[in-house]
Amino acid sequence: MRTLKYMLGLGLFVLLFASCDDVDDTPPRLVDMKTEFVLPAPSRLTNAERDIIQAKRDAYQEAIGN
Repeated sequence: MRTLKYMLGLGLFVLLFASCDDVDDTPPRLVDMKTEFVLPAPSRLTNAERDIIQAKRDAYQEAIGN
């Protein structure tokens, strides 16, 4: 019984350290990967949206005293 425990322990020990071979933390970089991103064109503001933004700018400028 005692030798069975030692054999089992030795077997688990060997499996534990045999599975830890050379491990790469990160995958290899792709050379053909694009690094330039094209942003979509922004949508045009309506007159009502421009008025709202201008009102907020005017309120901000009045609040800071410019």
